[in-house]
Amino acid sequence: MDNLIIKPGYVTLFQCIGPECEDSCCNDWRISFDKKSYKNTIKHPLLATTAKTAFIETKKSANDWADIRLNEQGVCPFVNEQKLCDVHAKAGVQALSHTCKTYPRIHKVIGGNKHESLYLSCPEVARLVLFNPDAFQFDTNRSGTKQSSSPSPLWLEKTHESCIDLLVNMKGGWQHALLAIGLLIKVCDQVRQNTLPIEELDKRLQQLKLYAESGALAEQYEKLPYTPQPQMHAFITVHNELCQSHSRGLRARFTTLNDAVRALCNEENEYHIDALNQAWTEHAAPALTGHAELFERYILYSIYHNHFPLLDSQQPSWEAFRLLVLDCFMIRCYLSAIAFKNKGLSESDIVMCFQIYQVVRQHKTEFVKSMSATLQECGIDSVPAAICLLKIQA
Repeated sequence: MDNLIIKPGYVTLFQCIGPECEDSCCNDWRISFDKKSYKNTIKHPLLATTAKTAFIETKKSANDWADIRLNEQGVCPFVNEQKLCDVHAKAGVQALSHTCKTYPRIHKVIGGNKHESLYLSCPEVARLVLFNPDAFQFDTNRSGTKQSSSPSPLWLEKTHESCIDLLVNMKGGWQHALLAIGLLIKVCDQVRQNTLPIEELDKRLQQLKLYAESGALAEQYEKLPYTPQPQMHAFITVHNELCQSHSRGLRARFTTLNDAVRALCNEENEYHIDALNQAWTEHAAPALTGHAELFERYILYSIYHNHFPLLDSQQPSWEAFRLLVLDCFMIRCYLSAIAFKNKGLSESDIVMCFQIYQVVRQHKTEFVKSMSATLQECGIDSVPAAICLLKIQA
């Protein structure tokens, strides 16, 4: 049987908007050139002059041969006055480096099937994922090839499909859906470790659906306490790391977000989680009434994009769940800060909050390791403790 290509609507719909992009990937990114693209560029008659000073040779590998030397404004020297790429304009798309040719596109091959996606660190991708009604219309086609590969573990595929089922079909909001997903993940890890049979995953899924229908799941969520100290520590630590790691930390777009966060500091100039949560209740949540599925769409994107609960071969699926909850918590805090500052949220504000965070979250492995360490420091070692990050004081 041929391998499959799975493609969500946001991949099909995506088109780079070039000079209209509010946070161009031609600015402040590490742009690497493979050896072939580098050699072709420095020899091209229309590019050679710029190329003389545009590159820093690294020669790490044939795929990572040279880096672009950004100018003082953090812009790639091949960007012309029209804010378009001269390499593309003068030598064609085939002359672009692999980095420039593919971003924001990415794909994963799982069980022989190719899953196409896009990075949410691109503003236009974030706009499509969060707002386009056709973003999650999936196309599945035969690839025409029959590559042999190891099948994806049954526990992974069952859990992946069940998480989507719980998110899409469960009533009660995204927080309740995450609680149900967390409870499923605990069973998933036991199945993965061969301490429970695979059939327990189907049983757990059905139980969780019954809990949701009966109101028991909502009741369990409401009984969870408001825990400001872990929330405070998680936000301060992750936000400070974001500020230090962000490649555009001194640019106007990032400082707009950071200034909004600082506006909610207390008199000692310290971040105040109660103020952020109050801003969510009074400003952000009312502003999002027309975007009721915003977090559901983000979580669905995360589940598909990462093939959740896949994380890596060294860490359990439980870690993927904790990180997903922390992602939602951080983005909610950023939406709260901007909503407080602007007394509402525009579509551009929403895109900014999601996209700025993902510039580091999706591209900096050390940042993710820091997030995991922060979760340990906060004592987030159970499903209730993780979901308590999302609780707002009544």
